[in-house]
Amino acid sequence: MKYLLDSAMGTELHKRGFEVPDWKKSIWSAHALIHNPQAVKEIHEDNIKMGCNVITTNNYYVTPNILKRTDQEMRFEELTQLSIDLAKEASKDHEVLVAGSYPPIETSFRPDLTPDNEALNQFYSSIGSIMENQVDLIICETMSSIREGIQAASIAKQYTDRVWLSWTTRGLTGEALPSGESLIDAVNTANELNIECQLINCLAIDLVTTQIDTLKLAGKFGVFANSCVLKNPISDLGESFDIDENHHANTVSVSPEEYALEAKKWIDKGAYVIGGCCSTGPEHIKEISKLTQQKQRLL
Repeated sequence: MKYLLDSAMGTELHKRGFEVPDWKKSIWSAHALIHNPQAVKEIHEDNIKMGCNVITTNNYYVTPNILKRTDQEMRFEELTQLSIDLAKEASKDHEVLVAGSYPPIETSFRPDLTPDNEALNQFYSSIGSIMENQVDLIICETMSSIREGIQAASIAKQYTDRVWLSWTTRGLTGEALPSGESLIDAVNTANELNIECQLINCLAIDLVTTQIDTLKLAGKFGVFANSCVLKNPISDLGESFDIDENHHANTVSVSPEEYALEAKKWIDKGAYVIGGCCSTGPEHIKEISKLTQQKQRLL
């Protein structure tokens, strides 16, 4: 493993007592850029203290479409720049890379809401023009369809030589994107772009492990998963249970230590990047960092 990515921003803001509005109806962790920017910087700093060497700008929900929910769409450029400034301030005295976030243009896990390619190109170009020469790489996060992921990564390549593309999957096998397309098709399609790394994020750690061989088709691969495991097999949930609408309903939380033990499997398989998504915090980064230090001592 070469890079230790940071942990979830929204989770940690909530844990520290800051308001984090509903992600389906409001602007979620972007709320902190407006009301608690110092908290965002401090969380970046705490992840760095725990051992991460890549932090991600907190602009995941800073899109004009999402900001309209609170009549803040005119602040898109301002808030995107603020997310960059906070990350750069937190990392300035450390050997840490800043990853600029290319988020979904609409609500996470809803590829049916994704607009046409012209709108996607305009959106990702607008972020890229702000991030160019200000971040070390661009990470396209939580991509729910091949079309959105490929458009995002293709535009990102116009602004940086270093592009990471992270897919998210659904269901109880982890094999399919929310769009219904297979992860293996997504990985193979993105391979044609010749980007630095492909990742998977925002799913249970045990599901991640089942998909590592597929991710390895990308060459360099990474993971930032949720701090949970599946609770029940699909047969126990009943026909009316919709896993897409109940993303966390069929999971049980795991400790930072348990997360790190599962992450060791990904590292042993050759992971290039490891980090954390929902329900992870700096303590998860600390435990993964311990693992990598132990492995280095054994070499």
